[in-house]
Amino acid sequence: MSETLWGLRARSVAKARKAFLRGEPEGLHDLRVALRRTEATASALGREKIEKRARKMVRSLSPLRQLEVDRELLARIRDLGRIPESVAATLDAQWSAEYAGDYARAARAAQGPKLRGLEKRLRRLDRPSRDKAVARLETNRRKLEEKLLPPAEDANDRRLHRYRVGVKRARYLAEDLAALGMERLEDRIDREKGLQDALGHWNDVHLFRERLKVIRAKSEERGSVGLAADLDPVIAALGETLASVRREAFAVAGRLARVLPFLERSA
Repeated sequence: MSETLWGLRARSVAKARKAFLRGEPEGLHDLRVALRRTEATASALGREKIEKRARKMVRSLSPLRQLEVDRELLARIRDLGRIPESVAATLDAQWSAEYAGDYARAARAAQGPKLRGLEKRLRRLDRPSRDKAVARLETNRRKLEEKLLPPAEDANDRRLHRYRVGVKRARYLAEDLAALGMERLEDRIDREKGLQDALGHWNDVHLFRERLKVIRAKSEERGSVGLAADLDPVIAALGETLASVRREAFAVAGRLARVLPFLERSA
């Protein structure tokens, strides 16, 4: 029921916030996901203030999360020997210092009144009937489903990003409906999660490569031609990786699109 749904949102935010403050490896990721889910649920159920607050909090954590992902990717290509050790060490030191500062600020915010206030407000929300909640969630879910057909393969990065966000929100609402007792959604949820993961991989590589391109351009401006030259082959190799993961994401999207009519009839 909707009471359980709002309670689930409050509990997931509280649990993820505590995990983040304890420094758990997935704490930041889980906190952003919990807030994203809250945003999607609030949007579907007409809770505009909750939606806006959750979205604002997610955005405030996004740069820190991207830096976390970039550091993980840097460590991976460093272990593979695909970036000069001197360059990897320089970037690692720079990003580690940047991360420490950003993390401290995010931790203070996580302990502050805005996030705790959101948790309390979620617990106090009024509880519309289950039927009303299901109807609103399903209406919003179907609107999102209409956009699940993949964009053209030559779509620009912004269009593909919007598609990724739409897939994510559709999955979250399907999981809300499942939590309210709607049956036969498991296959949809699994397929959409697979697509979300593939698109997320593309997004991670894309943003990591963009960060390196910015660093290269700034290095060249400062006259650090050696660093710029060292980054050129890394950026080129990442371009090939990016093309590969993009093709894989479109392949997963195509498989989902082919079964959508069957899923629609079986629901």
